Amino acid sequence: MGMSAVRRAVSFAVFACLTVGATTACDSELAETDGVGGASDTVEDAIRIQTSSPQARAQYDANVSFALEYRSRCGAGLAPAGTTRRPRVLVTGFGRFLSNPTNATGMMVAGLVPGMRYPMTTRPASGQVDLPAPQTAVGSATVELEGVGAVDVCAMVLPVYWDMAAILAIKEVQSFGPDFVLMNGIAGQRQELWLELGSVNRAMTLPDGSDELVPAPVTGQRFASIVPSATASELALGLRLSYAAVQRAARETIAREGAVMQGGERFDAVARGVLRGGFPRDSNTYLCNNTTYVVNYAMSRPNVTLTLLQASPALAGRVNRVGVRLTRDARSVPRVFVHWPSALVGAHLDAGRSVMRSIIAAQLKALRDGGASAPIVGDNRDAEIMASGDWF
Repeated sequence: MGMSAVRRAVSFAVFACLTVGATTACDSELAETDGVGGASDTVEDAIRIQTSSPQARAQYDANVSFALEYRSRCGAGLAPAGTTRRPRVLVTGFGRFLSNPTNATGMMVAGLVPGMRYPMTTRPASGQVDLPAPQTAVGSATVELEGVGAVDVCAMVLPVYWDMAAILAIKEVQSFGPDFVLMNGIAGQRQELWLELGSVNRAMTLPDGSDELVPAPVTGQRFASIVPSATASELALGLRLSYAAVQRAARETIAREGAVMQGGERFDAVARGVLRGGFPRDSNTYLCNNTTYVVNYAMSRPNVTLTLLQASPALAGRVNRVGVRLTRDARSVPRVFVHWPSALVGAHLDAGRSVMRSIIAAQLKALRDGGASAPIVGDNRDAEIMASGDWF
């Protein structure tokens, strides 16, 4: 989510166990806390969210409640994981940000599944909680992709809140069992698609889509750590993709769809190509990277409990942090984050959706073919862009 684009558009004390699928995502000793305890029961392994004001605490409580109550929706109408030979793909995009009701990635993702609707919501009046549930949409269907055939696709439009999008996505990875996880967000208005090579354990100290919740860094630090217990070697974690095959397919589709017009402008004047994004980049430490790093970390480390959404300060007798643990071994599953131009609208969304389908098809074909096209861990030496200056 590019903050400059937004500006132009709109000028844990107590531990709660998070259930993923049918599995409780907590160690048994942590499960015994049952979500209620004393305010002194804090941990260091969590991004701390500033909740000192009554309004911030109310927003935080709403977010935590939704995270804990959310149950997997991806399998609705589909055969259970492992019962068919169809590949499975989880695709995520974002929804409204503050007063900007539309997000190109959420709208493209929603259109992948027949009958799914993008969640159009409006920002509540000042002083009211901006509930995450209305901003979340999930749909699933079996769709046909060229060169691949039938694919079970789960599409998610996620709320633009610290840690929330990652928690929901991890629940679906656990239950749905995807063969590929494609995460998406917007960047500059007109630019190349950026296939991110990696993610970084940094969160910049800016409010999220609620305009209330802000990460609290350690004194003297510019960034808050997303997972403070991560080692120095885990500061920057490569993603996993068949980068050459996916990049080639996306470029070919942009060339094919390039003449599509919207508002007197060609599609390829908005989506100007496909580049590999390097890491770490200070610009890529906002909500897109927050989602990417948490999902990537969890998929890379099965059975490791992550503590997310820790309130600061903690309140006695309240839920003050959320623990999540992915028990499914997803280490070999390709996952990537793609930054898209924010100015995609109208017919350009349809063209962008064709590019999105080509990315999915290219990765599934690479998994099928193996060999030199097999997924690799993103390497910063392959970076084609080290952009800075905007926040994503």
